[in-house]
Formats: sequence, C-alpha cells, structure tokens
Amino acid sequence: MNLSKRKKQIIIKLSTIGTMLSLFAMQSSMCFATAIGTAEVRTATDNIKRVITSIAMPLGGVLIFASIVVAALKMIANANNPQKRAESIGSLAWICGGGVVLGASLIIAGIIVNVATNGTENLLGS
Repeated sequence: MNLSKRKKQIIIKLSTIGTMLSLFAMQSSMCFATAIGTAEVRTATDNIKRVITSIAMPLGGVLIFASIVVAALKMIANANNPQKRAESIGSLAWICGGGVVLGASLIIAGIIVNVATNGTENLLGS
C-alpha cells in the first residue's frame, strides 16, 4: 500500500512539473514570436529545405536499399524452407509501404515549406 501511494505522489509531482514547464514554454514562445522578421523566416525555411534534401532523402534511400538487401539475403538463406521464404517475400511489401510513406512525407514536407515561404513578406508586413 505504501509503495502504491508513493507512486501516485510521484506521478502527481511529475505531472505538475510537466504542466509548469509546458506553460513556461508557451509563454516564452509568445515573447519570442514578436521578434521574428522576414530574414529569419527565410533562413529557417532554407535550413529546413537543406535538411530535407541533404539528410532525409539520402538516409531514407539507404535504409530502403539496406532493407531490400537484408530481405534478399533472408530469401537466399531460406531457399529450402517455403514458410520462411514466404515470410521473407512478405517483408518486401512492408519495405514498399515504408518507401511510399517516406516519399509521401517528403512530398508533404515540401508542400508545407513551399506554402510557408510563398507570401511570407505579406504576412509579416515587409
């Protein structure tokens, strides 16, 4: 009983601390939001574009390629076992699904960045 009561007290304290930190973060973001200009927005969006094109796309391509290689090696290793070979072939569907999700996320990120950068001057009053 004592251990359960102690856990409840710890959970209450942690949730209180989390609430206070989130309120502080919201308040500080409101204070800093007024000082952002057009140059900062352009710099931020250029950094986001750079990260997407230089890190996300190649990393995703490497992960998909490595997954296909691993699935192929599993198929070769399980050539005599039809059940395990079928499982290896089934993993290719998951790899294709992951590639589609990666491609869709990159397209959506590109759309969001383009929408955010077009007309930024008008929104900020420059």
